Amino acid sequence: MVNELYFQHNIPKIKIARDMKVSRNFVTKWTQSTHQDFTVDNRGWEKGKVRKWEKEIKEKITDIRLSLENDSFEFYLGATAIQQEWRRRYPDEVSPPLRTIGKYLSELGLVQKRKIKHKGAAKYLCYPEHTIYNQLGDRVAEIDFIGKKYIHGRSEPLNFIGYSFKKEPRLRYYKRIEGQTTDSFITETDKFFGLFEKPDVIKLDNGLAFIGSASGKRNISRSMNFLLENNVIPVFAVPRKPFTQASIEGNNSVFSKKFWNRFDFKSLKEIDDKLELFNQSSQKYTGYKRPENNHQKRNLTPKIYFIRQVKEVSENRKNEAYVNVLNVNIPMLKSLVNYYVLSEWNLNKETLSIYFEKDKIRKLIRKIDFKINKSSKDKFDVF
Repeated sequence: MVNELYFQHNIPKIKIARDMKVSRNFVTKWTQSTHQDFTVDNRGWEKGKVRKWEKEIKEKITDIRLSLENDSFEFYLGATAIQQEWRRRYPDEVSPPLRTIGKYLSELGLVQKRKIKHKGAAKYLCYPEHTIYNQLGDRVAEIDFIGKKYIHGRSEPLNFIGYSFKKEPRLRYYKRIEGQTTDSFITETDKFFGLFEKPDVIKLDNGLAFIGSASGKRNISRSMNFLLENNVIPVFAVPRKPFTQASIEGNNSVFSKKFWNRFDFKSLKEIDDKLELFNQSSQKYTGYKRPENNHQKRNLTPKIYFIRQVKEVSENRKNEAYVNVLNVNIPMLKSLVNYYVLSEWNLNKETLSIYFEKDKIRKLIRKIDFKINKSSKDKFDVF
């Protein structure tokens, strides 16, 4: 059909590909000549049958899997890690596709079934993902604390901080810290900027180490000030909604499964040494490379963003809708209850603009004065 459309009806290849929903390579393959032999099958195995890989290839996959498992420097054992190791060991051979490697691992009983994730709620409730990941900046990092880890012989809990990039070049990175404090966040994040890169945006949860006072209104925390001084935009996720920090939450699961739960640690030095190996293995696994320009940016208008879900409260027998930003309740339309909105605090103008995103289009729905707390103005001068 492709051949006929091109040679007999003179339809351009790109239009054929678009209308028939096939790739341009497919169209090119079947328009090499007017009279092609359409019965030729160059796959190398019988039509209608699953491709059978040689026994030697299965043995190589098994050997790589076992060697990775027995290597204390390796933390990733799945199909992607095996394919990467195959290419290092056999650079002149074509590596089997991930699907084939996964199939053989499953036959060997070496694959854990993933839990089925139900998606759609975030899109249905208009979570402003497009604005955050496509309009605020090119590089968005997520940061989170991991705490309440214990080892034998030590009563005090251990704490870690994790960093994650959702988009390419992806990265997961962890460090042990003294505690879930503002000082730890600033110290380790400053080191992270030097080691890797300075992102355009950093997403954080609403922990006091990040957002500051639990009761003071319209305060700028030390963490906010640190990021703004580095021309990084702070974005605070929805309180008590882990999926709004999906990248770092998913990597925290990897951290627990492939690092923390894998070893019976006896000392802090052992933890730090193993963690360094885990970070190196993670960078090899994701193929992370530090950008050459390290995102050196011009000075930006200081702004802080808050993703919030519109709530409903009953007062004087009357239901009202609102969002809470820095301990200030801001009235909203009742029709937006349960939907997500994005609040933008412009520190120069001292205004709060609230946006509603639907189908990747952001619309301003409210703008109010939002004066910076005087105590914050006295402490900081980045705005």
